[in-house]
Amino acid sequence: MFGYLAMHSCFQTFKMHRCYANYYCGTCFGLEHNYGQISRFLLSNDVSLLGILLKCHDNPLKERYLCYGKCKEKHCIFHGGRWNRMAAINLLLVNEKLKDDINDERSWKAALGKLLLGGHFRKAEAKYPEMAEAIAQGYVEMYKLEKAGSGIRPIEECFADMMVNTMSECRSLEEWEIDYIRHISRWIYYIDALDDYEEDFKAGKFNSLKKEDAPTMYDYTKKYMSTIVDDLQYIYRDLNKILEIMPQNTPEDALLRTLICHDIPLRTAKVLSGRKLEKIKIGSVWEGSDRNS
Repeated sequence: MFGYLAMHSCFQTFKMHRCYANYYCGTCFGLEHNYGQISRFLLSNDVSLLGILLKCHDNPLKERYLCYGKCKEKHCIFHGGRWNRMAAINLLLVNEKLKDDINDERSWKAALGKLLLGGHFRKAEAKYPEMAEAIAQGYVEMYKLEKAGSGIRPIEECFADMMVNTMSECRSLEEWEIDYIRHISRWIYYIDALDDYEEDFKAGKFNSLKKEDAPTMYDYTKKYMSTIVDDLQYIYRDLNKILEIMPQNTPEDALLRTLICHDIPLRTAKVLSGRKLEKIKIGSVWEGSDRNS
């Protein structure tokens, strides 16, 4: 559930590409200046998108900074309140992801990561306790639903609530921003479950989509494609509604619209075709669904 929202350059104009690069690099520099060099390896495309949504960059079309040099200048730009919060959100999400891997898989890699990065995680929690609490409580609620064997709808809604609550601690959100975060988050949870389906089945791990008569992704898509399409249509119906109300004035707005119209359909198509995502990027936009909530 981490790192799916990369944006494909083929869908971007020059201005959009520069804007996205500045936000991606800005999030990376924010991690560096707040939590040191090693934290940059934890950079998430998802958090870069959140920075775009909040319009953290004062000049997103500025020629982007290289990874090296101009440290003082970058520090002045990317060590402000908005970037600090993005860096903290990145760290706090990684922290909960590692906890989740330790609980579910007894992962020694996750345990080692927790040990090496524990100081950084504690620093983020101490600096932004409200955000830390929103993320930690969200994972607790999701874990309870998973233990109870819940279907995917309540869990994806819980994940969406967590992300909205977390971002609301950054600043007051407009209605369309809340909807954007909520429905993108629902898609992330669903596509993560779909992407990990076969792996989870083999490992005997919880997956809210799992069907006992479909042990492989091929079997699942063959037997339950109508259910998958119905689920995705239900999510995409709400994403399409956002396009009708969100602004269209800035490069950030163009990127957010492109993500819905092109990148998400491309990534979904890849998962449905059985191509394992590297967890950082889907053809046509599905229209509304007839499914009732």
